[in-house]
Amino acid sequence: MNKRRHYLWAMLGSMMLVGLTACSGDDDQTDKPDDGVKVRRMTITQTDGAAARQALTRATLTEDDGLSALWTAGDRLTYCNLSRTNPEDEVYSGPLTAASTAATSPFTGDVACRQGDYLAVVYPATTFTTNDSYTISLAGQAGTLETLATNYHYVFGKATVTAVTDQTADATMAKMKSLLTVCKFSFVDKATDAVIPIHKLAISYGGTGSDAGTYPQTATVAIGINTAQTDVHATGVASSAPLQIEGSGEAVFVALLPTGGQRTFSFTVTDDGGKTYTGTAKATLAEGEYVEATGLKLAKQP
Repeated sequence: MNKRRHYLWAMLGSMMLVGLTACSGDDDQTDKPDDGVKVRRMTITQTDGAAARQALTRATLTEDDGLSALWTAGDRLTYCNLSRTNPEDEVYSGPLTAASTAATSPFTGDVACRQGDYLAVVYPATTFTTNDSYTISLAGQAGTLETLATNYHYVFGKATVTAVTDQTADATMAKMKSLLTVCKFSFVDKATDAVIPIHKLAISYGGTGSDAGTYPQTATVAIGINTAQTDVHATGVASSAPLQIEGSGEAVFVALLPTGGQRTFSFTVTDDGGKTYTGTAKATLAEGEYVEATGLKLAKQP
């Protein structure tokens, strides 16, 4: 890669969750359902605007000497109560919504919780079938910032409900974290230095390891109640195929899994005329990083 920028994708500064609707609190902590769990109308309010302005806050991603972002009113997140399940052993989970279009925004939603509960807060909105983990997808990326921001900018936070009354709930949450790395790719013909228009891009791990020639299409995010926010990571699920990107020009934006160290990546680009180019590059990818890998040299295939 000939150019690299680091941009932490911490989504929000320290947060406070405040809520409305009838509820009675109980300080006794158990792992089983009980009458202390009530639905409260909750608002997530950012308390450190200065810190948040230094970080991508998600929604509309714009390339301008790096990446910047705005929330858009109506953007949807999801919460999951890590501490509780209901009598049918189903999770307490539901939507949260951005209230305004701004660099920082409050979020609102009906949240089932009681004092002392831990809540996972995630973007984009997802479906929880368990409160121990959830699954994210890397497949189907279109190579644009718009689709990446809407569907692949995976961000996680863990909040603690600190107090409840009949009508309110308060919680605190540290800055949220990004789970993936965003990369910008462009390619040139190794023989001529001509820019290769990207119609399709296939990305896989290179080298001689057992996963060579493949790339995870999904990843699992473990979020158990005893897992600290800093210890939450996306773990790729083994696949038998490369990651396929439908390109639309001279550059594409792709969300990739962080690596534990330097790895070799293989690229196969098909241009608009059906010609194929291949090559490899080495990189170390970190959570929350923005990497520009432009002008990678590929060899045209016969």
